[in-house]
Amino acid sequence: MDENPRAAGISAEDLVAAVRVHLDRVHDAVRRLGCAPDEAVEVVETSAVHLVEVVATTPEAVEDAVGWWFARARELGRRAAAGSPDLPLGGGVLAVDEDQQILAEALEQLPERERVALLLRDSYDLPEVSVAAALGTDPAGAMRLVAQARLDLIPLVDDEPAPRPAAHQDDLGVLARLGEGGPVQARDATVRRHSLSCESCRAVTAAQQRAHLLLTGLTVVALPEADRIAVLARVEQVARQVLPSTAALLLRGREQLEQDEDEDPRLFSPLLAVLALVVAVVLGLGAGLLLSRGNDTTQLAGADGQLPAGVRLASPSPPAPSVTAPPPTFTAPAPQTSVFLVPAPSPSPPPQPSPAPSPSRAPAEPLAITLDPGSGPNGTAVTVSGTGWPPGAQIAIEYLDTVGEPTGSGTNAIADTAGRFSTQLTAEDPNNLPGRHTVRATDAVSTA
Repeated sequence: MDENPRAAGISAEDLVAAVRVHLDRVHDAVRRLGCAPDEAVEVVETSAVHLVEVVATTPEAVEDAVGWWFARARELGRRAAAGSPDLPLGGGVLAVDEDQQILAEALEQLPERERVALLLRDSYDLPEVSVAAALGTDPAGAMRLVAQARLDLIPLVDDEPAPRPAAHQDDLGVLARLGEGGPVQARDATVRRHSLSCESCRAVTAAQQRAHLLLTGLTVVALPEADRIAVLARVEQVARQVLPSTAALLLRGREQLEQDEDEDPRLFSPLLAVLALVVAVVLGLGAGLLLSRGNDTTQLAGADGQLPAGVRLASPSPPAPSVTAPPPTFTAPAPQTSVFLVPAPSPSPPPQPSPAPSPSRAPAEPLAITLDPGSGPNGTAVTVSGTGWPPGAQIAIEYLDTVGEPTGSGTNAIADTAGRFSTQLTAEDPNNLPGRHTVRATDAVSTA
């Protein structure tokens, strides 16, 4: 059973189409109230016009257009049938054959709400929402009423007692849907599996199916063709006067969509502005931090190549790749460090530095180390020579990167009786950072 759309926003063409589909069913429901043929036609037309007017003026009051129409037609039909003479069972419209007569008698013995629920759901094939709107309840309550009405109908038709629902089954509406056949809805799957193993629920489902099939074949009394054409013409005339056309609704929806698209940039522009401001502030802080680090200076050696005590050379910015420094030799009376310069990687090989001059031997040699060569590419083998060390001292030699951190390259040496040593050091920085690197020698007492 297809769901009917809500009345809000319905076009004239859609409402007229719904009236055309259910016109004969509404007429049948009015005739079963006892209305004469002419009175039934008038009730059908009046109720359909009322439906159009309500949808046009107060669409929020119409939860389901078809269900509202059935309820309004039954209300007007009861008034029109009040003065009619007594009619046979079923309003005199079910005397088609013997089976129809049995159904007419059974339906007349049911309470009115149960009879109406069966006609709407089984005979007129209305969805749950339409049945609920016609009865003034919710869809779940409507299906429970349909299920109970089917159980009450079975003994009136078969002269056999109806099965009693099990105490654990508190929602007959699910069994009512299962009894109608068709695909099992996801919400009913659990009850469906249970009913396959529960004898009581299986019997109730079978009774629902039998009653549904009996009422599905009930004869529906249609409008005479001339009256049908006249009613549809009247309804269409009113609908086109008070309701928008399908084309107008489509145009309105397109305009609303374009308006929403135009509003999107205005809605998001403040957010974008704030986001851009935050990004600008973050970038500014980052640039300021980098500049402040770049402006930090490190005290370098004087003109004579000597460093103040405890000063370690470090520079964050590498020199130009084509510039190489001559191999310096540092000699100072105080503990000092030697610097090894690693240039930035360059396609052309660096020039071969000139050999460092051998330090002159003084009567009392100061504590110092010299490097040969004093610069070169990463991984260069450097000869480290030292003077002024205590005889027999064990000296640890480390290769430091541009920020003074050990690179992992190092070696050990032992001073001879004259306080001198000479050893090989591989000046290799795993990070291959260009710039000034430092060679540090220490015997745990003195550092050079």
